[in-house]
Amino acid sequence: MSAWVEPNKKRGESKREHLVIDWTKRLNLSVWGNPRFDVHFTDGTAHTTKSDASVSYDVDNFTGREYRGKPVDVVLTRAGRIIYMRLSEES
Repeated sequence: MSAWVEPNKKRGESKREHLVIDWTKRLNLSVWGNPRFDVHFTDGTAHTTKSDASVSYDVDNFTGREYRGKPVDVVLTRAGRIIYMRLSEES
């Protein structure tokens, strides 16, 4: 995998964080019918997936038994919406 780099401001990224998923809540569908989620992390923070972002389809994978409790890398927009998530290379 590629190295974790600084956020790309031109793509609207605000910050990248290393977090551990605690639980998720499925929200109403977006206007275009795509899923949205509230993702709650073990440090007490919570972020919503960006509307119509492909990361929403990955949230179910990351909250399955094999990913729960493991660190994930999260990229957030300036508004605090999740636009990217992957398993962290750090333990």
